[in-house]
Parts: sequence; structure tokens; C-alpha cells
Amino acid sequence: MQDISVPDYYPQFSCTGPLCEDTCCSSWSVGIDRDTYHKYKQNRHPVLAPLFKLAVSKNISADATNRSSFGVMKMREDGACHFQQEDKLCAIHAHMGASALSDTCRLYPRYLNQFGTQRENSLGVSCPQAARLILLNPQPMQFLSMAPDPEIDARPFVSYRFPLNNDGDPAQIAVLNDFRAVIIAILQARDLSLGARLMVLGFLLEDAEKVFSSRSFADASELLPVLESFVAMLSHPAQLEIQFAQVTPNVPRKLELLAKLITQALAGSASARFKDCLLAAAQGLAAVPAASTLERYAQSHAGFYQAFFQDRQYIFENYLVNQVITRLFPFARGSYLDLYRELVSNLSIIQGLLVGVAAQDKGLDEGRVIQVIQSFARYSNHNRNHLDQLLESLRAGAQDSFVHVMWLLREA
Repeated sequence: MQDISVPDYYPQFSCTGPLCEDTCCSSWSVGIDRDTYHKYKQNRHPVLAPLFKLAVSKNISADATNRSSFGVMKMREDGACHFQQEDKLCAIHAHMGASALSDTCRLYPRYLNQFGTQRENSLGVSCPQAARLILLNPQPMQFLSMAPDPEIDARPFVSYRFPLNNDGDPAQIAVLNDFRAVIIAILQARDLSLGARLMVLGFLLEDAEKVFSSRSFADASELLPVLESFVAMLSHPAQLEIQFAQVTPNVPRKLELLAKLITQALAGSASARFKDCLLAAAQGLAAVPAASTLERYAQSHAGFYQAFFQDRQYIFENYLVNQVITRLFPFARGSYLDLYRELVSNLSIIQGLLVGVAAQDKGLDEGRVIQVIQSFARYSNHNRNHLDQLLESLRAGAQDSFVHVMWLLREA
């Protein structure tokens, strides 16, 4: 098996088990791969067999034919897994070992992707320990090769794959890999403000989409002049900042988007850890006789929020770069415009929640920031309704273009 490309944080990860401040064993749907489903159904272990009968069922949803979600693990009424013990560890793991776990349970929070012939592993920020490793490193994220782990990488599981059904043409894949490299270079261009970087990313995606959608398009190499022009553009940060300053902010609409998210999440499947953040943000931004919601947002942003993030923009940079690598952005699914909307709006919601939490807590620290980003990622990554509702809200009354998403990039 060939070496695997990983971000520099990947080899450092180790599950903290019962010490974890969250649990990956509750409040979401857990798919069971076909092989594990049949093993569980045939199991005769005196402790586990009754639980397998109770908790494991055939997946009857639309993706039931998918090998990785052949079965599903039903949760208890309180949202916890039937196999979670009092010590927060897994009974299947305790009695049968790690090899008996389903792909979902054994691999989380890992993403096992394939781009062309290259296997790429990474971690998602919906796990607290992974979030700390990913987000709190002040150095730009780098990539390295490592030997595969047989226990992890020998499993026939792929999170995202591009192309979907084959390895693609090596020459075309090489150009598209250059495309990804330029995207990451833009997000890590620290001579630019974070908002300006995302503005440039939007322009790049727009130009790339024009190339690929052209009637005369024949080869990915047609994208190379576009990539070269954007690399050259990064050497003129002052001009790009002037251009970004012309983007009109719309904080009232941003607060409407945030309020809708808070309402939906509190009424839905938000975890207790995320609800704590939502309630703090709502209370921190709630209007009072002395100040409106807009005024409280502005005060907290200019004071508590800016004081913490003035020298920590790398937290958001790392979040964005990690979203690019875990999701094979922008190739895995959807239009470039919708993927850009999703990336930008999720960041904007995180920033808005942090402003609200900072107002309530009278400041921020690394632990609270990790809690907000990790618990939001857990909610949004595993809740398809969140994305659908978010995109619907952003499309409402807006023109269908990259420029008309960029108001989200202005924080105040």
C-alpha cells in the first residue's frame, strides 16, 4: 500500500477516551457497514447479543444500498448509544476489541479520502482533541507522507473520492491538484486579512467555474493561466485590501442568519455542549434597555472578540484549510458557488457565535473558542437540514453570484 498524504497534525492524534469533554457516541446517526452489520446480527456474546438485537437494524433510508451505511445504530431515548458504558467507553470495544467496531466508530474523527490515486487522511474538528490539534497551531498547516496504518487504512472505506468512479487521468488530476494548492496558498496568505483571502478565493472559484463550464472546454490545463494569475495577485496585498474594503457589510442580516441558526439548533438536535454555546451567544447579544442587539454585537466585537483574535487569526485559517482538505473542496459535491456559500457562511456563523459568547462571558479563551467551533462543526457536519436551510436563507432575495455572498466576509 502506498504512503498516505496527511496534514502535519495527523500523526499526533490519539483519542482521549473517558477524559473527553464531549462524546462521539450520542446525538447523531451512526451508519454500520455491511460486513459489520452481519457480524453483529450473528453475534452470540452473552452481554452484547441482546444489545445488537435491540440497537442494530437495517438501514431503510435512501442510501441503504451504500456499503458503508448498510445498517444503522439506533440510539436510546436520551440520544446515547446502547453500547456506551458508564465509563463513557464502548462495550463492543471492551469485549471484542477495536477490530470489531464498524467503520464509522473505528475511524472517527478521521477522513479517509482519495484524490486520483492518492490516499489522503485528515481529522475533522467535530472532535475536541482533533480540534485542539488542528486549530491552535500558530504555524501554517503543512503536509507530509506517512506509511499506512493497517488497522485504519486497510478498511475498504472512503469518506470522499474524486473522481467518483475511477482514478481519473493523471495529467488532469495533476492540474486539479495544483488548483487545490493555490486555494490553500490563498487561505494561508498572511499578508492579507482573512476576509480578503476569502474574497480572492471567491474570485478564483468564479473564474475556474467559467473555464470548466465553457462550451469550448477540453482539458484541465486550460485552468493553468488562471492559477498563475491568482498566484501573481497574492504579491499585491495592499491592492487586494483596497478592493476588499469596498465590500459592503450587512451586520443586521448576519445577525438574522445567526438568530435563525440559534432558534433551529435549540429546537432540533443540538448537543448539550452546543446548546451551552447557543444560549450564551443569545444572552450575550440580547437587546437590553441600554443597548440594541446590533450595539451589543458591535461592542463585543470591538472589545472582547478583537482582543482575543487580534493575534490568533490562524485559528480561522486552520479551520478553513482543514475544511478544504477534509471535504476535497471544491470537487466532492455541489456547485462551486454553493460550496463557497457553505464555507463562508459557516465561518460567519462561528464568528457571530463567538462575538455573542464573548459578550456573555466578558471575554474569550482557547477552551471556549474550541468548544464553539467543535460543537458547531459536530452539529453542522452531521445535520444535512442545517446546510439546506442555510443555503436557502442565503439565496433568498440575493443574486446568484460569488460577489453577492461576500457581504458575509465583513465582520463589522
